[in-house]
Amino acid sequence: MVTQPTKAAFPHFRSGAARSVARRPVQALVLGLLFATMLVMSRPPAHAQTTRAAKAAPTPLAEEWKTKLNANTVAIIAGSPEDTYLDITHDLAVVLNDDNLRILPMVGQGGAQNIRDVLYLRGVDIGITTAQMLRYFASTGELSRSLDQQLTYITRLYPEEMHVVASRDIKSIQDLNGKKVNFAEAKSSTEITARDVFGLLSINVDEVNMNEADAIAAIKSGQIAATVIISGKPAEVISRIPASDNLHLLEVPFTPALENIYSRGELEPQLYPNLIEAGKNLQTVAVDAVMITINWQPATDRYRRVAKFVEALFSKFPELQKSPRHPKWREVDLSKDLPGWDRFPAAQYWLQQDKFAEFVSKRQVGDASNPADKQRLFKEFLEWTQNEAKKR
Repeated sequence: MVTQPTKAAFPHFRSGAARSVARRPVQALVLGLLFATMLVMSRPPAHAQTTRAAKAAPTPLAEEWKTKLNANTVAIIAGSPEDTYLDITHDLAVVLNDDNLRILPMVGQGGAQNIRDVLYLRGVDIGITTAQMLRYFASTGELSRSLDQQLTYITRLYPEEMHVVASRDIKSIQDLNGKKVNFAEAKSSTEITARDVFGLLSINVDEVNMNEADAIAAIKSGQIAATVIISGKPAEVISRIPASDNLHLLEVPFTPALENIYSRGELEPQLYPNLIEAGKNLQTVAVDAVMITINWQPATDRYRRVAKFVEALFSKFPELQKSPRHPKWREVDLSKDLPGWDRFPAAQYWLQQDKFAEFVSKRQVGDASNPADKQRLFKEFLEWTQNEAKKR
């Protein structure tokens, strides 16, 4: 049985208790002062509270900057740092940025994801994709049942070429039958397009999915036979491959099965001297890049900002075609239509306005109904409008 200690067992208990009683008023006073000091020290001084309150409250200057930065900024979803998409978007920022417009390039994940981002990612105004991806998602309905009504295009851009990088023991694309071939990341535009092209060419491969750099390393180590890269030439990641890696580019035959969907492309040895035999252009297939946006209502702020971008793009377009801008700009035809899709109204206005017709009639050279003449005349018209703007 546990017994309770008694006062006899611990003779010091009485005297200690008595001493603590004697000291209790002093201890209480000391503890009270200490608590009060800590309370005062824990509270910020009055002027600090005032300063914090001032910082928390938005000032007129802060509101002015918020309004200014958000009113004229247009965010464009592009591609990875090694993609032509990002180079093109950077060119837009360099040429078009001024006090009234700011282009904000965004690193993206390719044409397929860019469509998803334009549709559903907050803050994205414009994206770059391909005509093939627009057709694909319109046919599957997986993103929207009315994609052609939700999206509009600003302009077709340039052709993107298919590059098939392989080890030297692979002599032709038909040799890839039954072998491991990288089609880029899963659900990417490269994967979707590569599956389609290889299917139409009746080439059955063991598909793998990895990024470009890892795929090239995997070819060198013998893990896979080839990788597919779809990019506007020259593709930087391919240009950097040294001759010592013993890799090369394969020709992609432009067969009748591909003609209704893709366009003909070529890869020149001067662009990839380590991968293409000198004096021999390689045939390949290409898809057109397209600049897209939401079908914004004209009264909205988003429409106004995209329209401002369109005005800057069309009026300063000749500057984008000059060096040192990306060479793909010289392949862009702003007047080229995209069948089955509506053009953004502000862009359509630029192409159909009376000033262009007046410009053509005054020149009396060429036929605006002829596609080749129309492209040339429109380029001259854009240069003329830019010069007129400088005079004002």
